[in-house]
Amino acid sequence: MTAQTATPAVPATTEIPREPMVGVLRALLLAEAAGGLVLSIFLTMSASMIGPEQGPDAAVPLQFAAAGAFLLGLFAAIASRGARRRRSWSWTLAAMLQVVIAVATGITIFSLEWHPIYVVPFAAAALVMLVLSTSSVRRALGQA
Repeated sequence: MTAQTATPAVPATTEIPREPMVGVLRALLLAEAAGGLVLSIFLTMSASMIGPEQGPDAAVPLQFAAAGAFLLGLFAAIASRGARRRRSWSWTLAAMLQVVIAVATGITIFSLEWHPIYVVPFAAAALVMLVLSTSSVRRALGQA
């Protein structure tokens, strides 16, 4: 019997150091993804209820808004996955999503009657931007 001489003495680890703020960012992005999916379902259901009463053309804006909310949720989930893998593009994608959320909420406020629920998307976008601007998240995602 011969001993194996090619085995490494110390196993190589590719473990990524834990960053708690990246976990907070991931949780916020996943919450935005879930919110986008719920909003998409709600808008689709609203469009199906409006269609028979006011004609099929009245439901088209709600269907477009539902598609936009679904895409927003999808991209938020992708950004969360990228943050988990410490990809630098996830920081950029998350920041761009927050701008889109703020602009879409602003358009909604100007288009419809004011309701206090419109503060929620602005607050969520501001919170995610605050987390994105912390030095630990920027360093972990290659933006520092």
